[in-house]
Amino acid sequence: MRRPTLIATPAILVFGLSACGGASSDTAQSSAAPTPASSAASSVTSSAAPTQVEESSATASAPASAAFVDVVDDALAAYSALIGSPASTADLAGALPLFDSDAPLPDGNVVGAGRVVEEWGDTLESIQMIGVDIAPSKDALEAYGAAAPQGWAYNSISTTDSSSTLVMTRESDGLRVVLMSSKDPGPGSPAAEFWLEADASEIPQPAWLASLPVPDGGELIAVGEGIGEVEVDYFPAVGGLVSATWRFPADQLTPLQEFYASGALEAAGFTLVDPDAITVGASYFDVQAEDWTGQVIVGELMEDDDSFATVQWFLTRP
Repeated sequence: MRRPTLIATPAILVFGLSACGGASSDTAQSSAAPTPASSAASSVTSSAAPTQVEESSATASAPASAAFVDVVDDALAAYSALIGSPASTADLAGALPLFDSDAPLPDGNVVGAGRVVEEWGDTLESIQMIGVDIAPSKDALEAYGAAAPQGWAYNSISTTDSSSTLVMTRESDGLRVVLMSSKDPGPGSPAAEFWLEADASEIPQPAWLASLPVPDGGELIAVGEGIGEVEVDYFPAVGGLVSATWRFPADQLTPLQEFYASGALEAAGFTLVDPDAITVGASYFDVQAEDWTGQVIVGELMEDDDSFATVQWFLTRP
């Protein structure tokens, strides 16, 4: 089972793999110093050439749009509405369409929900997830797998000192179930997390995306969002989490840095934390919008022999 992840780290932006099997080998690097928003992950090499994007100046002004804080709650409301309902009876498909009636749902109440859609080489993958408040034991996971409905293949179960993970696949279309149970979840993380994984045809455009100042000429390659006790890109969503990444031509790295140092963040309603510490050439910018905090990270991505500039927004709320 392949789990691509974009880690929100100013020092290194990493497309990684989860512990469900998979090797790793490629990194995207930035010259910035690390911040607390970092996480251990493997690096991966992609064998497919990325789609080329239209080259344009990164000094273009950001488009006018509604303020981030005015639209983000509405965008996350469908996930919030699931919290507190039993997973088996909640209208999960209303927020997470991969959760059709055939998916074998876990026991417990929903404590968080979210999704990630990410480009991975020549593949676009969607991962939709819920957190639940009951952590099944290894024996319970084995029983869950053994009772897989007709048309589902129970692939594997793996255990560590702290967790157990089961994987099964729907034979008709390859939809994957991943059910992970934690013995001692950290703050903001659920007792168990249930993913559905499938290939996607496009990257979603949630309302909050348009509120983030990003220059023209980039290609959107990843979007993540969630709320509650669920991990999105391996970070607890807690009061809310949104993440988005764009890829630009390599020669736009310096113009991108200049764009974010030129007042574009403030014009879009974000407060630049410690602006005196920002100089042209900085690779990350700490930002705040009311109770949302995070980083805008400008870095470099290497894919095979090709180099690209990247912009990643990563915002969370306690």
